[in-house]
Amino acid sequence: MADSLKKEKTDYLKEIPFVGHSRISFGGEWREQYQSYTHFNFGEVPADFVTKSPYQLMHRVMLHANVELPHRIRVFAQLNNTARFWNPNPLTGQLDQDLLSLHQFLVDIPLSNSLKLRVGKQEYSFGLERFIATREGPNTRTPYYGVNLKYQRKNLQWDAFVSHPIRIKPGVFDDGPTDEILSGFYGNYRYQKRHFLEPYYLYFESDLREYLFKKGLEKRHTLGFRAFSGIGPVNYDIEIAHQSGEFRDLAIDAFMGVWDFNVALKKALYVGFSGNYVPGDKSNKDGQLNTFNTLFARPPFGQTVALNITNTWNFSPYIRYQDLKHWLVTGRASFVSRQSTEDGIFTPNMTPARPILGKNQSSVAEPICNIYALDAQYFPTKHFSFQLELGYCDAGSYLQESGSGQNVHYYALRNVYRF
Repeated sequence: MADSLKKEKTDYLKEIPFVGHSRISFGGEWREQYQSYTHFNFGEVPADFVTKSPYQLMHRVMLHANVELPHRIRVFAQLNNTARFWNPNPLTGQLDQDLLSLHQFLVDIPLSNSLKLRVGKQEYSFGLERFIATREGPNTRTPYYGVNLKYQRKNLQWDAFVSHPIRIKPGVFDDGPTDEILSGFYGNYRYQKRHFLEPYYLYFESDLREYLFKKGLEKRHTLGFRAFSGIGPVNYDIEIAHQSGEFRDLAIDAFMGVWDFNVALKKALYVGFSGNYVPGDKSNKDGQLNTFNTLFARPPFGQTVALNITNTWNFSPYIRYQDLKHWLVTGRASFVSRQSTEDGIFTPNMTPARPILGKNQSSVAEPICNIYALDAQYFPTKHFSFQLELGYCDAGSYLQESGSGQNVHYYALRNVYRF
């Protein structure tokens, strides 16, 4: 009993008496990640790249202070330091490096027992991060300048927010807001013991995105819902969304369907399949844009390939071991093809990946790639975690016909210490 009550050294950084009746806590994270690629991005890299098969060390340190003031007012501040080493290629914007930044600085103001207002520089993460993510996998996480109204009571919680995404730069305290607008409503309702429904509406305004070599002002509305279960013998996750609005002189009409089903073979061992159906643009002459915009989503296929679900259909069988204590291991195969041969494919941050200006743009091939991946995470203590990622991607005929289509080999080893 005495051992279980013994404090660790980092426990003395929590709940320290501060000014008056306030209390302050300190915490942080130190993460090192080694990555190795063979034929990065299928060998289709910018002309200023030194190598198509880089290896790199991704370094991250984040430190925060949390102050609990009287009347349940909270102030949270977080510093961020990310850097990339060993890779001779130019830095990849928004992902690789941010030498020093005030990553978050926010204030929580309670308006009632169930309602609070959050104002400041902050992270957003909703649902399975198919639209708005912290982007934990890449080196630098994504913050926003925003105002967020948060409600939580019993089986219902929701967020209503308006924000400006932040443009991350590689230097010291040089980040700044973009002119993009991201706002909306995201709810979560538990209607049975382990069954949930998440309705949402998102509004996005930007002139930074590009569709088939065209740029312009985009005003996009996303209306959707996600239905899913907590972990049990049979599990499901279904998400459907529709987008409307306008891009230049085009009317937006786009759709997304994503699913995941699995069953427990025995305790902690699951077998299942996931997939998506996300149509692309049907024609460049019909006055419509049918390309779906996933906004600021997490990478749906992991770190092996920088590929989005936009204009794809995909079938992914998998097997997973998840004991909820120390291990989370997933082996997965993903078979990905284009849904429309009139549209290209995109990276997770909605940068056009194919077609490439000056190369074959009229390919009618559908197969994009087959991805085979293993992700093993081990949590020996509450402070430490280790992760191994192995990936192989077999380039399909569309990649081979529209540019470089070399197969990708990926390896990553990550360790994290949190306190």
